[in-house]
Amino acid sequence: HMHSLGEADLASDEATRQWLVQRIPAGEFVLQDYVMRPMLFKGHKFDLRLWTVLLSVDPLRLHLLGTGIPKVSMWKYDGSPKHVKNPCVHYLFPGPSDCYYSREDPDGMRDVLAPQKGLYPTSTTNDYWYDNVEPSGRRFWKEVAWANVERTLVEVMLLAREQLLHVDHKIKQAGLRYKRVVFLSPDLVLDERGRAFLVEINTNGYMIGNLHKDFFPMERQQNAVPSFVGATGYPLQPHYKAELAAQTRRFCQSAAPRGGFP
Repeated sequence: HMHSLGEADLASDEATRQWLVQRIPAGEFVLQDYVMRPMLFKGHKFDLRLWTVLLSVDPLRLHLLGTGIPKVSMWKYDGSPKHVKNPCVHYLFPGPSDCYYSREDPDGMRDVLAPQKGLYPTSTTNDYWYDNVEPSGRRFWKEVAWANVERTLVEVMLLAREQLLHVDHKIKQAGLRYKRVVFLSPDLVLDERGRAFLVEINTNGYMIGNLHKDFFPMERQQNAVPSFVGATGYPLQPHYKAELAAQTRRFCQSAAPRGGFP
């Protein structure tokens, strides 16, 4: 749901309380600022679904798929008040069907990026994405936008893990070995400066495979996740175990403070 919070509603604590009572139902909710100047793709608003695998909370080990899964709105973005609740502008993928066909469009904003015509972006790691995202350019996307995505995710994980550390430490102190992994699907939006804002974190996975293959061909990546987390038992480990240990050792030595790595 979207609500407008005016200056008068922030004039005092009582004014803000009245605003909340009138608009927010009883219960627990998260209120977030609306990103007024979002990053766009060909003039369309979008958010990114990400795939992350959490392998450890102490030390923190979080692995992120190298591409985002873009969910792009059907109509071009217009931030004016009359379009603030237009689902064709703000609902992302897939959106209601009348955005494709029947909804009135007096401002000429309907511009569906049909995958059948090769217009829908299926990845954030190719020239089609780099050239059409606004601001454009591979360097901006890699060094600014994607770097902020990674930074935001790490910040969230560091905050969330505080609630889990005591359990993790208790298990380790008892000398027990355990292996747990968590597959997370965060959604983020970015603004025109490339800053990343978390919308939500989906914890049920939603590993879509090729369910929407015209938009998101993800079967290969989905099949890789069980192998990555060890569900297959690492059958090839004997072939790389020694080299992996050696490279890990060299990395730790290079990153250690002066005086060497113990």
